[in-house]
Amino acid sequence: MGAGQRVSKEHNTMPALACLPIQQNWFWKTTFPGEPTKDAAKLVNEDIVPLNNANVNFILNVAPNRDGLIDNNALASLKKIGELWKNTGPEAKLPVLDAPIISHNLAKHQQSNSSWSDDMNIMDFANDDDFTTSWISNTTVTQPWYEIDFDKETSFNAIAITEDKPNISKYVLEYYLNGSWKPVFDGENNKRVKINRFDKVIGTKIRMRILKSDHVASVAEFGVYEEK
Repeated sequence: MGAGQRVSKEHNTMPALACLPIQQNWFWKTTFPGEPTKDAAKLVNEDIVPLNNANVNFILNVAPNRDGLIDNNALASLKKIGELWKNTGPEAKLPVLDAPIISHNLAKHQQSNSSWSDDMNIMDFANDDDFTTSWISNTTVTQPWYEIDFDKETSFNAIAITEDKPNISKYVLEYYLNGSWKPVFDGENNKRVKINRFDKVIGTKIRMRILKSDHVASVAEFGVYEEK
């Protein structure tokens, strides 16, 4: 968390870890003994408890001084945290989850095509390895499509579609081989990150046909993988 990342206290389902220093910085400074540490009640009520409830291990960093000891003000804060935090018993079991994707994205920076885009938000933004940009369909297109062209036969067994916000709900995924399109998925998925796994296929292109979305369809990242 100190590096700018944040775990959602409301929506996280994956096992996760978050960490903060009790002092103002991670490594000890000569000013630490005379400076206030972070508020114990705030750490307990705004970080430790809600993060634990969201499947997160919370690590609190306490920097030792030059003698290898913990300063008195940090000890006092740790004591206060110990008084405020209550062990409510074993944590709930983690939900059953799909395996995370750890393979290389084969679609990254490949040639991409699409139906008419909205203004400058062209198809390249959906496979640029940047989740802050998106391909956005033009508002006049009723059933938009997005395509990756490998220009050679490529094997894969997973496709992940990531949106800025949950929007696309019904779509078809197809791969192109020997002059025809063949389906690998045809159905509904309302999640923001839509992971589609299937038996390995070989194709020169992959296409997503969007059949239904709540508003204008957009794709932040279109990932294609050959998982082991």
